[in-house]
Amino acid sequence: MIDTYPYKPSIPANCPRCGAEGKDTSELFFQGTHVLAEHSCGDCGLDFYATLPIGHAALYPVVCARDGSYARYNRQEGSWMALPLIRSLQKDAGVGAAIGLVQPNSGGDLILVNCLDSCFGHVFTKLWNVYLLKKQFPFKTLAVLLPARCHWLITDTEIEIWSVDLPLEEMGKDIRGFDAWVKEQFMRFGSVSLSEVPVHPPLEGLDFEAILQARPFALEDFERQPLQLTFIWRSDRFWLNSRLLDFFHKASIKFGFQDRVLGLLCYRQASLLGRLLRRLRKSLPEARFVVTGQGKEGRLPSGWKDQRVAEIDERVERQWNEIYRHSQLVLGVHGSHMLIPTALSAGFVEILPRHKLPNLTEDIGRQHGGHLGPFLGRFVDEFSSPRLVAAHVWTMVKGFGRVCGKGRMEVPKKQKFLGIESGALN
Repeated sequence: MIDTYPYKPSIPANCPRCGAEGKDTSELFFQGTHVLAEHSCGDCGLDFYATLPIGHAALYPVVCARDGSYARYNRQEGSWMALPLIRSLQKDAGVGAAIGLVQPNSGGDLILVNCLDSCFGHVFTKLWNVYLLKKQFPFKTLAVLLPARCHWLITDTEIEIWSVDLPLEEMGKDIRGFDAWVKEQFMRFGSVSLSEVPVHPPLEGLDFEAILQARPFALEDFERQPLQLTFIWRSDRFWLNSRLLDFFHKASIKFGFQDRVLGLLCYRQASLLGRLLRRLRKSLPEARFVVTGQGKEGRLPSGWKDQRVAEIDERVERQWNEIYRHSQLVLGVHGSHMLIPTALSAGFVEILPRHKLPNLTEDIGRQHGGHLGPFLGRFVDEFSSPRLVAAHVWTMVKGFGRVCGKGRMEVPKKQKFLGIESGALN
């Protein structure tokens, strides 16, 4: 915890211009996603900010001039976080937002959890800390800074919500009036502590049924419930199984012509889904195939039930949750869109881009203990073929009883098309 009201200077920092040790002025600035300690350099006179070690800033600290003109940060690993922060401090970079109080409490000693972020997956995993802190500090008042569209993730009526009504993609900007509004709320409390909001909190002790208001798939029903396989679609991240198309996709991002190639990439992904379905239909004829996700681009092949949408709201989220909690397996490319599906389904197959290897498991909602962990949680390479993905799915569905000690899995000759006997998985 970081004592915030009253604030006790605790963030050492060196000037981003001359490198001299700066003096903490005992003031904090609430930018939005980030909380910044105000510093002044005794050598060159530069006024600058240093991020408090909260959320991702604990992993990638940033010091920068108050106008964004000078900065020091981990340029190799932390640019994705530092650059939006620096840009937000520049002249005329702020944004207005409706800020409000939901479920106000009567006071006491407050723990504040800042879950503001431009990425839904980051919001969701930061939010887990609220539920863990509620168990750890039952007699403290809890408040959470939260994007307005994510209110539905707080089900406990005793938790204050400090709501910021902005599109997620704008949440990293400097929010005008936000600093003054937050400090005004502090006056209602005897003391305020900021949670350090670990971005990888322990999954143990989390009740996803309470958080999502949806009961996760019960493993005892794995073989009793109708078989459902769900693919999570994104129109900005693709399963391509092609080095050429992968290079083309990365080039389109770098040079800004993604819109021109979107149709081709969606067509390729849909084609792979068609091939996957045809393989699985031969061995799992009873299976139901569903696609969820944001983005209606690309026509799905016959056999997939299309549950994609152009825009996501609470109603859509809850409808999708019902799909995930009745899915034996969910499939998709690595990303924050996999967090809720993997929290509710029995198992998953995640297609992992190679540059995301350092982020393995960051988008996984729950994992089972013992042998079921690696059995029901599979990661495959981004260039995996429909044959290989189908082989994983088939072994997970047909081998579940064997792993649970209910019997042995037979591999009939007709399954050669999956590559199980021949070994030709790619």
